[in-house]
Amino acid sequence: NTIFAGRDPCGIKPLYYAVSSDGKMVGFASELKALVGLPNISNIYEFPNGHYYTPETGFVQYYDPSWKRFATEGAQEAEVAPWKDGKEPTITDLRDALDMAVKKRLMSDVEFGMFLSGGIDSCIVGQLMMKHCREMGIPPIPSFTVGMKDGPDLMAARAMAKELGTEHHERMFTAEEAFEVVDKVVYHIETYNAELIRSAIPNWFLAEAASQKVKMVITGEGADELWAGYSYFEDASSPEALHRELVRIHSRLGVANLLRTDRMTMAHSLEARVPFLDVINMESVMSLNPSQKMMVKGGDARQREKAFLRRIFEPSHHGITIPEPILWRMKAMQCEGVGENWVSVLQSRLNEKVSDAALREAKDRWPHETPQTKEEYYYREVFESHYPNCERVPKTWEGGFRAGGAEWKSDAYTREGLVDPSRLTHSLQSKYAS
Repeated sequence: NTIFAGRDPCGIKPLYYAVSSDGKMVGFASELKALVGLPNISNIYEFPNGHYYTPETGFVQYYDPSWKRFATEGAQEAEVAPWKDGKEPTITDLRDALDMAVKKRLMSDVEFGMFLSGGIDSCIVGQLMMKHCREMGIPPIPSFTVGMKDGPDLMAARAMAKELGTEHHERMFTAEEAFEVVDKVVYHIETYNAELIRSAIPNWFLAEAASQKVKMVITGEGADELWAGYSYFEDASSPEALHRELVRIHSRLGVANLLRTDRMTMAHSLEARVPFLDVINMESVMSLNPSQKMMVKGGDARQREKAFLRRIFEPSHHGITIPEPILWRMKAMQCEGVGENWVSVLQSRLNEKVSDAALREAKDRWPHETPQTKEEYYYREVFESHYPNCERVPKTWEGGFRAGGAEWKSDAYTREGLVDPSRLTHSLQSKYAS
């Protein structure tokens, strides 16, 4: 008899393992809460994505693509960038890879829909989905978005849903509702990472609403880690540095975006599928010369993040056109796009719950990953109440936020989020319409 355990290449699904005091593997679980409190456990660890395990072999890395190997510190000289080795994809290759990834994920024997944020990634997925749904004779599918009244995502998604012809559903929430679900969100997401919790809160409401209509949704998750979709990439010092940063944040997907996506949906018995993270699509996009992914800081809309991807899907396809204000709108992380000031309101509420004295003494209480703000302190306290002595299990970003670990400095983001949320506004919002 033996044991075989493995995890997918990106960490789309979570997996943990527990080790006894004598170093033996004693259990595996997809949630931390299933292992906490078991007898004779000394440590719990995240199972590395792209690996499998047996008692005979230990951990073995089975997913190790060349686009990741050559960019890793200490890589062998023989490792060559794919775009220098005759493997750079054409525009047709890139489009076809994503198209096939979407089609594969439409195989389902349950009702399904899509998360439509109004960002370019979910709009592209929607464009491809509707093409295949029509070919397969599937009636209009439901789409779901979350936001606050007149928020950037809500208004963009509404316009795109009209273009797609979906049965569209909107879940509006308030900053007060966000505060009220913090405990539930931390319990289910099993981390104290503030940046991640902020983005998980809208996802909670979105998944809750979608679960009342369907059992599975397709999302645009993962595109930013392939196409350099975050604002701080505007300060990338070179194409090579940009690619190394993509490799870094891609390797952390399982403890960041994918953790949020899986936990918030599965908390409501909803499955989320992520076509951008199809293995063939990842190979195609990450074999593209990273110079094609560079942004021009201060440039016009057509020089912003993911411009190459946007141009691929700019033409009308199968009678569906992504409206211009959506096609070229700025990337918004979910906690930002749902509304422009709800995060600051939430942070103010959380600040009221933590005293100055408590924050000053945080290092004595939590020497590992010490909270730096009252918001972080509050999340850490909630996490500790559910998962005592597990502070080393969650993996956090270097510097406390995604951009904090990049090779370059950026003034676009801090530990508390996007510095200037007004950058996210667009003409589809009524207060900015001309």
